[in-house]
Amino acid sequence: MKKFAAISTAFITMILLFFAINLNSRTPDEKVKSFNESIKHENNKNIDKAIESLRSIYASNKENYLINIRLGWLYYQKKDYSKSKEYYSEAVIINPKSIEAKLGLTLPLSAKNEWDKIKELYFDILKLDAMDYTANLRLGQIYLQNADYNNAKKYLEIAFTSFPSYYEPNLSLGWTYYYLGNKDKAKMLLTQALMLNESDSLAEEGLKLIQ
Repeated sequence: MKKFAAISTAFITMILLFFAINLNSRTPDEKVKSFNESIKHENNKNIDKAIESLRSIYASNKENYLINIRLGWLYYQKKDYSKSKEYYSEAVIINPKSIEAKLGLTLPLSAKNEWDKIKELYFDILKLDAMDYTANLRLGQIYLQNADYNNAKKYLEIAFTSFPSYYEPNLSLGWTYYYLGNKDKAKMLLTQALMLNESDSLAEEGLKLIQ
């Protein structure tokens, strides 16, 4: 038994050494190296270099989801919203079920005021996940902005139910109830918004109107 244990230990050691040698001799994949360099450049506030690290390998990695979504983010930070939209859109094509990519795409679209396309994306997200917080919150806020208070209530209620301690659902749903004439609920929600964000002018304004 002792002899068997010794042989087993020696065998496992040989396997581990074999993998260690192979790992040390491997050349890192170019996309791993470039992606990590891009992150370092972004951390150092050098967005142009962060982009270039990925652009240098893009031709051979056009269908890589991570590279496309990261370029979408980097170009958004650079305020090149057309380029940002292009790469986020490519990420959506590569992975149509990615909520992450669809939410990312709303960033440059918002900057370009393409609200109809943004609403489409939020509806697409809700088909994938009916309870998605961001999609419900933003759709509700869009309807609130357009004075469609019943639809605003529909989506904001879902966001609030999922995250009742978050500031934005309390504030937006509070104003929605105010416009719908339910002052008791409006007061409760706007008070909570003020609890979560001290001296918030929008919550204070709503409470003054109710009183």
